[in-house]
Amino acid sequence: MIPAKTNDEQAATCQHKSLGRNDLSGRRKEPCSVHGRMFRVHHAVVCKVLEIFPLIEAARPRSKSGIQALCSLHFLRMAVHIGDEKAQEAGAMALFNLMVNSNRNKGLMIAAGLIPLLEQMFSNSDMYKCVVALYLSLSCLDEAKPLIGSCMAVPFLIQVLRDHNIERSSCNYDALYILYNLSTHPPNIPSLVSSDIINSLHPFFGFPSASEVVMLAEKALAILINLAASRAGRKEITSAPSIFRGLEGVLDFGESTEQEQAVSCLLILCSGDERCSQMVLQEGVIPSLVSISVNGTTKGKEKTEKLLKLFREQRQQEPSTLKQQPQQVEKNGGCEMIVEWKTLSSGGH
Repeated sequence: MIPAKTNDEQAATCQHKSLGRNDLSGRRKEPCSVHGRMFRVHHAVVCKVLEIFPLIEAARPRSKSGIQALCSLHFLRMAVHIGDEKAQEAGAMALFNLMVNSNRNKGLMIAAGLIPLLEQMFSNSDMYKCVVALYLSLSCLDEAKPLIGSCMAVPFLIQVLRDHNIERSSCNYDALYILYNLSTHPPNIPSLVSSDIINSLHPFFGFPSASEVVMLAEKALAILINLAASRAGRKEITSAPSIFRGLEGVLDFGESTEQEQAVSCLLILCSGDERCSQMVLQEGVIPSLVSISVNGTTKGKEKTEKLLKLFREQRQQEPSTLKQQPQQVEKNGGCEMIVEWKTLSSGGH
């Protein structure tokens, strides 16, 4: 008995049926009419074949629609070659549906050359949403992270972030999610940093507290935490003072979860780095931290207490290093040294 189609298979089949009936009929004339006619014939055949493959594979044990996925990829490649945007959109949707919850199909797509094909697609600005959707699905696979991180995908995703429009918040979130997935693979950090990701994340910290923008801020903060955990990331963050102003804004006005993330990031950055601590303290974060230590989430309170303790310990170490100098200065009059010491220590407030 042949099992019923899954939701993914039904969605993919509907996409191809719809494409066959409507999309190509209104398409503009192709520059090469011979290629255009050949593609339309191929398209009709592929649609028929794709309707049959789910039935064939459903009868095979442990089948995960691999044949259908490879056929859909071939269809997408033909659509990219011919320059048919509607067909590209339909092919991308079919592939996305076939890769949902199927690491096997994702692996097949990678082996069959999907990542280089996506690079060809995003050269067409109208296809960026389809490309982002496919990168999002692939980036969840560990073996795909180094491949995506080492190609032109990162600059493309950064550019998507810079086209910062609330109306495109869904696409921005997907791009952030991909970059977050890539940032969980440490060898990708240098590539992310060199693409100026730090300055691209900063604008997401300044939005008002609406549900969509809170999600964007949380994902941007999660990326920043992963970057802060690496030497290259820390160096880039500390060279961009505007990031500390953005984090201070989150501490002041962010949601509790965002505040917890901001404190986590600051704790990572300031541990063992007194210069970074001074940069943070200059933003006047102490009142906000005290408030979070009382009103924040459970984890937020714990991390805030650790951060405040770190600041106290670092300040206590400052006078001990300065006390070694007064004896040399006292011979010429100790008042000048006392004034200097007070000035330095007050800078830690």
